Amino acid sequence: MNPQETKFQFVYDEIKKEILDGILLPGSTLPSSRMLCDQFHVSRYTINRVFDTLREEGLIEIRPRLAPVAAKGKNGPGPSNAALEILKHRDGILQVYQTFALILPPLLVFSLQGCDVEIMPHYKQAMKVLRMRHSLGGWRLPSKLGYDILKIGGNSLFSELYSTFGLYNKLAFFIEECPCFAKHLSQNPAEQTRAVIDTLKGSDPRIMCSELSRMYQRLADSIESTLQELAGTMPEIPVQTGTPFSWNPMRGQDYYYSKIVDDLNMKIGLGEYAVGTYLPYEKQLAGRYGVSLSTVRKALSELEQRGFVKTFNGKGTVVIEPDGTKLYQLALNSGYVEKALRYLHALQLMVLVIRPAVSAAKRFTGEELDRLADRFAAPGSIPLAEIFEAIVKHTTLAPLRVILVQTSRLLGWGHHFAYYPSRQNVLSQINKKVIEGLGQLREGNTDSFADTMADCYRAILVRVKNNLVKVYRFQDAEKIRIPQKH
Repeated sequence: MNPQETKFQFVYDEIKKEILDGILLPGSTLPSSRMLCDQFHVSRYTINRVFDTLREEGLIEIRPRLAPVAAKGKNGPGPSNAALEILKHRDGILQVYQTFALILPPLLVFSLQGCDVEIMPHYKQAMKVLRMRHSLGGWRLPSKLGYDILKIGGNSLFSELYSTFGLYNKLAFFIEECPCFAKHLSQNPAEQTRAVIDTLKGSDPRIMCSELSRMYQRLADSIESTLQELAGTMPEIPVQTGTPFSWNPMRGQDYYYSKIVDDLNMKIGLGEYAVGTYLPYEKQLAGRYGVSLSTVRKALSELEQRGFVKTFNGKGTVVIEPDGTKLYQLALNSGYVEKALRYLHALQLMVLVIRPAVSAAKRFTGEELDRLADRFAAPGSIPLAEIFEAIVKHTTLAPLRVILVQTSRLLGWGHHFAYYPSRQNVLSQINKKVIEGLGQLREGNTDSFADTMADCYRAILVRVKNNLVKVYRFQDAEKIRIPQKH
């Protein structure tokens, strides 16, 4: 396993690199403490420590009651080189906008269901723009309104993703430093805000999602045209040196032992380690995961506390039927409740993003579909895992690929809730859906296949929610909404 970083060290390294690499230009405002807390999944105390350290190094300036701004570091670019620095990151920036044009509309529409956009904190500012019809930063105000909606929607992963988008999209540069952006967008701030407000006040989720998709795609197209125009002003196009898109919702929680717990839990839940079989010996597990024996023992101890395994001295650790009583007792633990909600939120997210991800992925060849069919037929095959891996490989947008992989990692935590009891019955139903989807791909019907994949994760979410509420009396799960098919 890769070496772990402290929360402080990771956040410090990320922000410092953005300043020194010119991603955060001199004089530009850093994201708010709240956004950084959401993005990095850390406390405000950690963010303030990072700010203090960067200030001591002369990399940022902190002013009373104002957000920190980037100062010129030793290797930092001057303001005149802003366009050059942006062009060094142009491919990554464009892919961020293209990714969020795909996934933000369904997230926004789902989050807004049951809520009134007029209660959002930035709604009054938006209405002021409409009354005064003056420029207040183009897409900046609709962007803040979008954050309000995702924050109030109840799924913390949505707002974390949105905060991450804010770290990578360089919207401030395009609004404040790049006059040609407004030309390519061809819509003044008041018009943009009115269009967003009118759409968010809609009552038909399908129409709302379609309109928002059109708006965000126009934004992505405008960014692409702006970057092309900027490139045309340079004697030569800079070599791409951009920082890869990064989103890790498990940061600060992905301890070595918990990674082992989640991996073994997934393999037990999906039947790779069936009830009655022994797990590999502790030394074998330590070698496989690259950790110490004490870390392996801690992981096995937690699995035993959950009621999934039983360790016998001198014999090893055997997989047993999950113990509902132990799981119910764990559900009373606040830390366990937080993880359970995180798992349910990840299922919500997967239901909403898998469909646009499939639609945007490059097409499967006949040969690839034949290989998938062969793997589905092999003993011990897990079709949903197989097809998901294939979708990830076909995803050309790097940020979207990161989102899919990290969301899938979160899903490793709760396979026992999804598949027990009656694991075989549930798995057979999901496998049947996946095989049906493979047939749709063979017929060239990508939209139907995308719907089928969303249906698979939706079915798992429905089962998990019901299982947690009825079997384990986990009342917090009652609040989890099921994304509907539009």
